[in-house]
Amino acid sequence: MPAPDTRLHAQHLADRLPALPPAMRGNAGRERARHTFVTRNLATLRTEGSVTGDRAEDWRRVASELAVLWQMAAPGDDFQLTVSELETLARQAVPLEPAPANPPSGTGPQGGDLIFPWQASEDDWISVPGGPAGPFVSTTMAMPNLAGLARTVVMVSQRHRYHHGSSHADTYIEDGTRVEVLDAEAEQVRARAQWDEDHAAWHNR
Repeated sequence: MPAPDTRLHAQHLADRLPALPPAMRGNAGRERARHTFVTRNLATLRTEGSVTGDRAEDWRRVASELAVLWQMAAPGDDFQLTVSELETLARQAVPLEPAPANPPSGTGPQGGDLIFPWQASEDDWISVPGGPAGPFVSTTMAMPNLAGLARTVVMVSQRHRYHHGSSHADTYIEDGTRVEVLDAEAEQVRARAQWDEDHAAWHNR
């Protein structure tokens, strides 16, 4: 359960968030989308809910979008100054949120731990639901749409595949989706065997 002070914190930010200036409503609606994203996420953070399933991540994303709005605003105007202050406040809320509860080991379809993609490290071998598996590369938030909704982009290395096509694969996942962490050593052995098999098949055609 989130701490009551972070819910009040979200209410405070929502009350202080200024309307988007008319001069920022162009740019194909990108700033409108970011403003809507912040508004929508603060509305959820005022409750016991979470958009991503991890309230600390929600705060990080709010802060990130406030930072972009601050950068796009006219220097020195009231909107920029207020949004800059709100970004700082949003970042201060991140460490106040408790870590999300993780499912027990073995809950994934392949027997691995399920985690949010931003909890993965560079040494992890992950499997993305409905997507590729491989060494974790990075994760980021996609650009919000005009409804203020944003998916998560998970980048997974594909260099272990003989026919990988590109060095990594990008997969877009919806809010709350977790990836599965697999046994990296076992997956590397399996991938090497598959690479040798694909290599031999290619040259023996």
